[in-house]
Amino acid sequence: MATPEFQSFEPSPSSSLVEGFTHLPNFLELEEVQALKEAAAAGPKDETLSTGRPLAATPGVHWHGFPRTHSWQNGAQIAGIPETCLPALHRLRHLGVLPAGYSFDQVIVNFYPEGCEGIRMHVDRANFDDIIVGFSLGAAVVMDLEPLDTREHDPTQSHAKHVLLEEGSVYVFSGHVRWKWKHGIKQGPHRYADEELPLGERTSITFRRLRRPDQKESDDLWMTHQESKKK
Repeated sequence: MATPEFQSFEPSPSSSLVEGFTHLPNFLELEEVQALKEAAAAGPKDETLSTGRPLAATPGVHWHGFPRTHSWQNGAQIAGIPETCLPALHRLRHLGVLPAGYSFDQVIVNFYPEGCEGIRMHVDRANFDDIIVGFSLGAAVVMDLEPLDTREHDPTQSHAKHVLLEEGSVYVFSGHVRWKWKHGIKQGPHRYADEELPLGERTSITFRRLRRPDQKESDDLWMTHQESKKK
């Protein structure tokens, strides 16, 4: 079997904003963006739809926020969300952004209509493991990053960081930014580089791995996060 060829790719300057944060604008190929949009439009194959927040403790593909009940198109040759994202995940591994052998067991597909309230600042739940990967489709937005404990930073400087998430961009949280920083998206319209971003619908696809008792590699990070919550 021939060895696959991977394009070289440089992280954006925003990748150096916070330790453990990687941002790759335009990482998805146009064909991948279109395929993901088709997979999202087709919806879950089992004709189910999350009516509340996805169950954080269960593996599989979870759908949230979609404005209608999806029904899988009988006979349609449309790949599912995980299968469609697999080539991009392989490229992330090839670039060294994902460790060799690291795998995911949960995907959350979130739909955000135009004018939605946004996403409050938060840290993803501790029952998820160290690495989280997010794919962005649709309208561009600005994601905000802020440290959980501002005492660890210079009080004379602004702590907030801002990242432009455009269609086809991919971001990765791991290590320090995963546990010590919170993130969120304000209600639009957004401005970036002194320009107002057009409003529109957006779909976010995030890959996570559920933590299990036999996994040891992220225990120290998890304990650090638990201790910070007690302060």
